[in-house]
Amino acid sequence: MSTEKELNQEMEKREAVSFELENQNAELERFAYTVSHDLKTPLVTIKGFVGLLGKGLDAGDMPRVADDIEKINGAADQMGALLDDLLELGRIGRVIGDPVGCDLSEIAAQASQLIETQIVQLGIEIVIDDMPVIQGDKTRLTEVFQNLIENAIKFMGDQQSPRIHIGAVEKDGVVCCYVKDNGIGVETRFQEQIFGLFERLSAEVGGTGVGLALVKRIIEVHGGKIWVESEGLGLGSTFWFTLGKAT
Repeated sequence: MSTEKELNQEMEKREAVSFELENQNAELERFAYTVSHDLKTPLVTIKGFVGLLGKGLDAGDMPRVADDIEKINGAADQMGALLDDLLELGRIGRVIGDPVGCDLSEIAAQASQLIETQIVQLGIEIVIDDMPVIQGDKTRLTEVFQNLIENAIKFMGDQQSPRIHIGAVEKDGVVCCYVKDNGIGVETRFQEQIFGLFERLSAEVGGTGVGLALVKRIIEVHGGKIWVESEGLGLGSTFWFTLGKAT
């Protein structure tokens, strides 16, 4: 009986490894698409405006030259940001610090301070509840809160009283954190898709489409999971993620 049990366990392990490899292959395919598409877009922009820049110089049209240079710089910055995000995403799982006691309330406060300028300019109210201390990588968890706060800001819409509420509850001994906003919300059909690599719900909103994929990977490395709840457009969103037990 023990031999049969061991065989079944080995088969389950192989199935799990096979499933993980399929997911990784799918992610690699998406990565290849992005390299050929998302990185190509700013290159095309740069090439196009370099041609226009030459015409502007020939004509002595300096305002046009200045505008072309600004657009070239913007395209180069976009490419640089995407490459930085891709490198950071590749590091997750290979570069994780030793677990330490992490006060989630302090980490959320530090994350909001990193983007305080945006918060103040847009008049966003940030509410941070008392949250427990867990074992984890403090730097990576700061990235999680920062990305989720930035995401809430990007999709706040024209909300007259913008508000982001950060807190946590314990369910069955597991800490479940949330970042809740009163922004434009997420349609049901997009609620799983947004965590995919390079997924962007709107081309009009800044970013590289890597932020939520980065958050998802950090949470998974910590043994948790992440999901979003929203009743639809205009009704806000709540991003939930699980971490280990409170200390």
